Amino acid sequence: MKKKLISLAMLVAVFAMQVVGVSAASKTATMAVVGNSKGYYEVDAMDQEELNTVAAVDKTAADLIKDINAGTKTLEDLAKAESSIASEIEGKSLVTAFMDLRKIGDVSKTADGKYQVTLSVPALTKGMTDVKVLHFSTERKVWEVITPSNVDLDNKEITFELQDLSPIAIIAKVDASQAVTNTTGTSPKTGVDSTNTVPFAGVAVVLLGAAAVVAFRKKNA
Repeated sequence: MKKKLISLAMLVAVFAMQVVGVSAASKTATMAVVGNSKGYYEVDAMDQEELNTVAAVDKTAADLIKDINAGTKTLEDLAKAESSIASEIEGKSLVTAFMDLRKIGDVSKTADGKYQVTLSVPALTKGMTDVKVLHFSTERKVWEVITPSNVDLDNKEITFELQDLSPIAIIAKVDASQAVTNTTGTSPKTGVDSTNTVPFAGVAVVLLGAAAVVAFRKKNA
């Protein structure tokens, strides 16, 4: 019996490690530069260096971006902290995590002095409406919600204009009946990063451990 319990304990540990491993592996890029924007702009996951750049101008914004990407805070928390955009993000969910958008070399602006960018957003689905770009301007130190000039749900692409380049996320209203469809790990129903599965690994360990105890008691009953 002792050997069986040890084997079960090892199985629990392996299972937990696999869940955490899947969590880390699924954190892939949620947006990519496409079309005429390719070669002129790049978009990458927020790393500590980029968060530090945001923190240098607004630590509160940097903390919000970090926590939202980690899944510990939501758009509701952002709305409470930034009343200026609260009404614009009300009823919306995160489609992507925050990512850093920047230009490559010299880039021509539009006639009204803005950068025009087209991104591929694999998480976009036909169940989404009122798609917007949530942007924190490190240059102007403000949050803003941008209405795209074009949203192509069939090809999962979005085109929009910004005055300056810095962290962005895509948000939208989502049909409540729609299942999680974002293959990169963000649940469009909740806007919370569903790749943060470490808590579920802990639950699995507890449940399997409890099962082992029950099995042991039945054996010795």
